[in-house]
Amino acid sequence: MGLRLFASFWWVINLGMWLGGCQTADTPSEQVLAPPPPGVLPVQVVKTKVGWQLLRGGKPYYIKGVAGLQQLERVQALGGNSLRLYTTNYADAILDKAQQQGLSVMLGIWMKPEYEDFDYFDRKAVARQQQEIREQVLRFRHHPALLMWNVGNELDNHTNNPRAFQALNEVARMIHELDPYHPVTTTLTSNFNMVSAVERFCPDLDVLTVNIFGGLGELDARLVQDGWSGPYIVGEYGARGWWEAPRTKWRAPLDQSSDTKAEFMRTRFEKSVKGQPNRCLGSYVLYWGQRFEQTAMWFSLFTDKGEKTAVVDMVHYLWTGKRVPNQAPRLARLQLSGLPPTRNVLLRPGASYQVTVEATDPEADPLRIEWEVVPEVDENFVLPQDRTAPEPLPDLIKQPQGQRVLLQAPRKKGPYRLLVMAYDGHGSVATHSYPFFVGPLSAADTAKEPQGSFRKKAFQ
Repeated sequence: MGLRLFASFWWVINLGMWLGGCQTADTPSEQVLAPPPPGVLPVQVVKTKVGWQLLRGGKPYYIKGVAGLQQLERVQALGGNSLRLYTTNYADAILDKAQQQGLSVMLGIWMKPEYEDFDYFDRKAVARQQQEIREQVLRFRHHPALLMWNVGNELDNHTNNPRAFQALNEVARMIHELDPYHPVTTTLTSNFNMVSAVERFCPDLDVLTVNIFGGLGELDARLVQDGWSGPYIVGEYGARGWWEAPRTKWRAPLDQSSDTKAEFMRTRFEKSVKGQPNRCLGSYVLYWGQRFEQTAMWFSLFTDKGEKTAVVDMVHYLWTGKRVPNQAPRLARLQLSGLPPTRNVLLRPGASYQVTVEATDPEADPLRIEWEVVPEVDENFVLPQDRTAPEPLPDLIKQPQGQRVLLQAPRKKGPYRLLVMAYDGHGSVATHSYPFFVGPLSAADTAKEPQGSFRKKAFQ
């Protein structure tokens, strides 16, 4: 197979040539490796009698990680131990902060995907990119927080070019030469269409990483089916992706309440992450902080002020087996004019409609409920650098009475979304959203997405 099955032997040979050899032992955690540079903890992906294991400093290391740059001071307290970075931009400061917080870092090395108009048959361009990567590796290879190198994020998106994966393997081989102390991985999408290309063209990768959300529960079986029998890391997981959610006739994805997202995540995590201890080396939950993607709280585990959602509570439970003292509120039965958000709800311009929701708190804390109406965003045509949260529309929420409110529909035709947030006053929040359309639907409003749209969440 394309994985480095000889990982332990490779370490003995390479480090032995350097310092005259080292001893081996019956179990990976007992191996004696040559001394690394000061402050560096050697990391290995090793084959054991029952599967695969990640070692850091000669000891088993299971990744309980986060993807996101906010709220890092809370990761270790909640049971986490690692951070994922997508590029080396600002990596000096972030690596230092991670080290201060007791976190390791999967450090991303950006390889340009073909959708950025990069030609992997252009030898000069590929050589320039490899030189840039070489400089990055030399700069960060001895940082004490470094866990492994992640070369390329979703390089397989919108491509079937094997030359890209040949170039990827050349980078992996170069990194191993420059830094024998840290493994190399790459991250694929959950389409699995290029797993066989990685297997065939990337023998120098140590482990495969996959970003996956709704399909997380089937990850292990899909990897085996598509030809990967080695170890893997889940590079992103969390709520159901907006690109895989059921949709209205006007293509608006249907959201889940934050507590529903937590349960959605749990069942899949327990099957393909926790349930595969001999193949899965760990995972990174998305998004640790607050960012806009479809809505301000679709993937966000925290509000911009730091209130945590039920997904954070669930991550803590999955990491530690313990419940947090103060659990987040819950939302159920969000209805507009008596209809749940699983229907195609059309409103008359300027008309008023009653909205209700059932909000509860596990500790029976009194809840403060806030409502907003925002224009709908079509994520299929938005690149990450262009993502901005739309401003709430003024004067559309009338007569707020806790779990009940009167909504005045906007007067302009088009798609909108109602947002609801329930705060417990002790640092926790519940969130949900409801898409609706003002005015009659035309053929243009319900047209299928054109080919080439950015439906896949391919950009970080």
